Amino acid sequence: MSAQPVQYYFEVYEESFTKAPAWSVEAITPFPAVSIGDRFNHLALDAAGGRNVSEEEEYRVVDIDHVFSAIEGKLTCKTMVKIMLSHRNQEY
Repeated sequence: MSAQPVQYYFEVYEESFTKAPAWSVEAITPFPAVSIGDRFNHLALDAAGGRNVSEEEEYRVVDIDHVFSAIEGKLTCKTMVKIMLSHRNQEY
């Protein structure tokens, strides 16, 4: 079996994985690891949705889902990250 190229997707969701992603990107190289509780820099979300987050608030990763598929000979790896707006000093 020979190695095949993999297409990587990173999708950010607010509140639920059932809604369309608030922001997404794709690449031909893997994305860095993400963990529950990580802070999520919201600048891309602000630009995409016209949001303003106060200095006392921040987005945190609250759930992660990984989807692997092979469709029509194309391998894909999708990382789906759910974020939630929280107070900056909240512990996880």
